[in-house]
Amino acid sequence: MDFAVDTEAIAVGDVAAEVLTRHDTVWESKFADTVGGFDTALWDEMTAAGLGHLALPESLGGDDLGILALTPLLRRLGESAAVVPAIGSLASALVLRTLDSRQRWAGTLAEGAWHAVALGELGGALTDAPSTTLRDGRLNGVKTGVLHAEGSTVLLVGADAGVVAVRTEAPGVALVRTPSSSGWGEYTVRFDDVSVDAADLLTADLAVLRDAYRIALCAYADGLIAGATRLTADHVTNRHQFDKPIALFQAVSQQLADVYVVGRSMNLATTAAAWRMSEDLDAQQDLAIGTYWMADELPPTLRTMIHLHGGLGVDVTYPLHRYFSIAKDLARLVGGPSARIDELAGLHAEETTDVH
Repeated sequence: MDFAVDTEAIAVGDVAAEVLTRHDTVWESKFADTVGGFDTALWDEMTAAGLGHLALPESLGGDDLGILALTPLLRRLGESAAVVPAIGSLASALVLRTLDSRQRWAGTLAEGAWHAVALGELGGALTDAPSTTLRDGRLNGVKTGVLHAEGSTVLLVGADAGVVAVRTEAPGVALVRTPSSSGWGEYTVRFDDVSVDAADLLTADLAVLRDAYRIALCAYADGLIAGATRLTADHVTNRHQFDKPIALFQAVSQQLADVYVVGRSMNLATTAAAWRMSEDLDAQQDLAIGTYWMADELPPTLRTMIHLHGGLGVDVTYPLHRYFSIAKDLARLVGGPSARIDELAGLHAEETTDVH
């Protein structure tokens, strides 16, 4: 396994860092009432810098980059707790790059447009057995937790028949914005007898979409905990009590060590999954570990960091609160720790059965 970062990934990370450094990252719920529920100004800046086109084919002005070059962009966005439709769009681009129908659908990602992933259902946030049905060219079902659905050009839908591409404005598609901790745009989407052409069924393999979506979420979460850790480290280094930084207190240093372990574990699972996917290897265990870590460890680790900030940690004008809000949303989007540990247990049972 080679974890060395290649030149393309370094370049993507550097450009993303430059754009995010220039951009005003003050939260102020500035995306709460926008179409799609995200930071439209930042998305425009990213598009202008070419970051929105990285995964598109060269024929559409893209760079045709794969998963290892795209994860640094998602990680940088997480580090800044930036809210843009990159998770769904990059997950969609990763799905499309493996398909013969890529050229037809990739064009709907050009010029600042975005896609949304409609995978989760009631009782199954990352379901691999959707109750959404495709019968005789008609799609029916309800999807929950769909990020930035409003304003997207295409929804990639997980159905019993596989991955279906549906125009967001198609007759029979209804969007309802739902509450979230961070205020980002999250939607319940209903498909009521939506007409689906044969070419709209992209693949019968639902795992292609599920894996791409999970790695995008993991990469963003990896950056989220890294950004929050940096804020916390700066605070405990510069905050003095009894004439010394509080970082030197034993209780504080022990909590920082726990934060570090969680961050490194999230990074390891994400890096391993991305590498295995890039090599066309089975990444199910690493993706399951990453999403479990996201659901079980991310929120309490952010709570620890808030505690280490004292009263400043609960000040809504201080940026740490947005990291915590997004962490709670991510934990819910992946279905919570019980669902994810059950998935890990199932994978372990399969391995044990195979061995015997």
